[in-house]
Amino acid sequence: MERPGVLRWIGYAFGARLPTRFAPWVLHDLTARTWFLRHLARTTVQATPAALLALLPGPVWLKVALPLFVLFSSLFMATLFSPMVREKRLYQHGYLPEVVLREPDQ
Repeated sequence: MERPGVLRWIGYAFGARLPTRFAPWVLHDLTARTWFLRHLARTTVQATPAALLALLPGPVWLKVALPLFVLFSSLFMATLFSPMVREKRLYQHGYLPEVVLREPDQ
């Protein structure tokens, strides 16, 4: 299973589609037991530009509070919408979530 490089992974974290040769890795990324933690890691990468808010003029508490607010609100929204984002990414990379994510027969 071929893994994407750092730049491709950052693009993937921001919603870019990876080339077809990475499809098995994407399937693993979105169906492994740790898929939710991986989703939160991608969200954290998306929220890192909020650290630039600390460069704005103002009191220190505000320079700390603004980036933390952006990070926590991003993680909260990512938690709420994680199943939908997961399905969208599976569709985007050529998989049918109805088939891939279905519960095994008991």
